[in-house]
Amino acid sequence: METQQITQTLVSRVLVFRVDDGKFCVHADWVEAIYPRREVALHTLKGADGSTQQFLLHRGQPAWVVDLRQAFGVDDVLGSTERPAFAVIRSGSALLAVRVDELTGVRELDLAERSPVATALVRDGGHPVGHLVEIDGELHVLLDPNRILSNSLHDALDPLLEDALAFRDRQARLQRLIPDLRRECTVAGLKAYARLTRRNGMARAAAAAKTVLNLLEQAPRFNGGVEGSLGSDKLLRDLLALATSRQSGRIQVETPQGAGSIALDTGAIVDAEFGQDRGREALKELLAQREGRYRFDPNAAPPASRRILDSPGWVLTEILEQLAEERRVKHLRETPGS
Repeated sequence: METQQITQTLVSRVLVFRVDDGKFCVHADWVEAIYPRREVALHTLKGADGSTQQFLLHRGQPAWVVDLRQAFGVDDVLGSTERPAFAVIRSGSALLAVRVDELTGVRELDLAERSPVATALVRDGGHPVGHLVEIDGELHVLLDPNRILSNSLHDALDPLLEDALAFRDRQARLQRLIPDLRRECTVAGLKAYARLTRRNGMARAAAAAKTVLNLLEQAPRFNGGVEGSLGSDKLLRDLLALATSRQSGRIQVETPQGAGSIALDTGAIVDAEFGQDRGREALKELLAQREGRYRFDPNAAPPASRRILDSPGWVLTEILEQLAEERRVKHLRETPGS
């Protein structure tokens, strides 16, 4: 019985993965989660020395993004790269989101078959970053999560933890605020949204909210005659004026690409039509037009269905952010070498 218990302690379950040409593994008990790159949002903090550090949020806790090239000091030679997944690993009191190229799966590692050999790469105090072990007939590095980062990298990350936690708290406030804005986009709520997004580095979201706030302040009271040319913020301003005045009717839009309309019902933007598009997408395309004219018809028939459900201020804020992102992507595509 005693021999069986000792043998069992020498068998471990490990997560096996590949980074570049290197084969690695880590005890499965240390692994918190696996995330495909496309499913996570990465956030960036700036250190006092101007350097940047990315992190993701795992169950409300920041996990520092680490590439083994950087951790092992070869990033200056090999450069940086994107990888398709992250393995979130517990490292002492911290979480590391280690970039991985390929996940092989979980294997049983029998340490009784062959004694592990310490790696040549050591950390402060002479501790190896891991040990060489054999899995499926190939050598792998069994990483020690507490030795992946050097003391100097740990020291650089420690001051950023407070900023990362503050970022997390602001994100939580945003998640609580957005449903309220969708129902009723108040000036106070939109100001809070602009402030929180700006502080969390969401520049386009903050700029969109600021634009809507400024236009709300400039919006004239409805006096029965609303018309103008596209290509400026006047359509946005008039839309907000009609919304705050709780008007019903349609804004008829004429553009070189064809006609469209925006329907309002007691101040709510309830639908839009442009070409084959309907609802939000049609509203976005109409607001993106730079040539044409529009006029408001208070006698137009109401729409048969309501395709836009959110409050006017919030709908316009989201669309402005989307248009800014589309312009950014288009600029990158058209810029040589980007």
